[in-house]
Amino acid sequence: MSLHLRYAAISDRGVVRQGNQDSVFAGSHFIAVADGMGGMAAGDLASAIVINTVARLDVPPPPDSVVDELADAVADANRAIRRCVADDPQKEGMGTTLTALWFDGEWFNLVHIGDSRAYRMREGGFEQVTVDDTYVQMLVDEGRITAEEAERHPQRSLLLRALGASEVEPAFQTIKGMPGDRLLLCSDGLSGPVSDADIARTLQSSATPQEAAQTLVQQALDAGAPDNVTVLVADVVEEDPGEQRQIIGGAAADQRLAESDTAVLRAVREDGEPADEATVDLRPSGGGEQAEDGKPAKRRGRVWRTVLSCLIVLVLAAGAGAYWARTQYFIGVSDAGNISVFRGLPFEVAGLRAAWLDTESDRPASEATDEVEADLADGIRVDGREGAEAELEELTDPASTNENLDPLCSASDTEAVPTAAKDCRED
Repeated sequence: MSLHLRYAAISDRGVVRQGNQDSVFAGSHFIAVADGMGGMAAGDLASAIVINTVARLDVPPPPDSVVDELADAVADANRAIRRCVADDPQKEGMGTTLTALWFDGEWFNLVHIGDSRAYRMREGGFEQVTVDDTYVQMLVDEGRITAEEAERHPQRSLLLRALGASEVEPAFQTIKGMPGDRLLLCSDGLSGPVSDADIARTLQSSATPQEAAQTLVQQALDAGAPDNVTVLVADVVEEDPGEQRQIIGGAAADQRLAESDTAVLRAVREDGEPADEATVDLRPSGGGEQAEDGKPAKRRGRVWRTVLSCLIVLVLAAGAGAYWARTQYFIGVSDAGNISVFRGLPFEVAGLRAAWLDTESDRPASEATDEVEADLADGIRVDGREGAEAELEELTDPASTNENLDPLCSASDTEAVPTAAKDCRED
């Protein structure tokens, strides 16, 4: 029996804060809450990057490798934050929590880091599913303070783990869903000022997820809401609720609006006026430019990337781009510098990567010819997984006759020229 989610989500900046650093996403298969941190170091950007990156998972999970794909998405999000810091060192210190559930119709695959919480109400019983990655929780676990003392501890908001660090270790677990379950994801803007007992009563008494979310946010506001408040409530139901719109809230919604307003213009302006539609070849193979030998040139130039940049921004803004992007493949260069297969699209939109690593070879891209290496930097589009595997094999074939790679070094080359300066490769 396949179960379904009926959900609602609200993100409010609260009474004290002037901006909202929380982000939230809710879809039929994927729900997530992130609480940014860093103040002037752009905590709102960190949470927005993470939510907009992992939102691609709002599709039915694969029958296998679910945890691997979930971990890959989180790792991609963390790398995106680190790239922002590398581009702007003043953002050093930006980070975010993440609590998310990927639902396959029976099982929830949970990823958690930080102190945003997941709760479950089942048959009148109420429990916290996640464990806070905080200093006071560590003290509780060690028996040095009680849970009641932790609620009043002056360092109760001190995180031990969060996304944005150079190395992260999220917690993963699998939870079986049952009809009638009510799930709550929230930032500490709710769990701080509102007690677990009050949260449980509200979840128990509310007729719908929307009513529960609205009541919980109002309780936090009535309690002073010193922090941003984000609440996501999802019911596990047997009956298909029909089409539900994706919910993107808080800083993530602001970031997507900014992208949809500016990214298209930025992409078009990189190449000047867009080409006439009849002259642009968007097919993965065939057509397009011709090489001198009459074969289709692998490099399509920047025009197709410009047009696709425009299209993907618009599609992402409509909430449908994640599924389509997962069906696209290209050959590019991994973070380790090797020729690799990627799923997605070979460019970034407003600093957000639209691709993730699928297969990495042992062949460094630096061993390719200058022309092929330039093509790899742009991304070589291929037709599906089989096309990607065939292209990868062709590009990385160690044979001396492989025209995609620099020639093999001879003994005289190795003796006469320093390795760093050689225009050849050793196998």
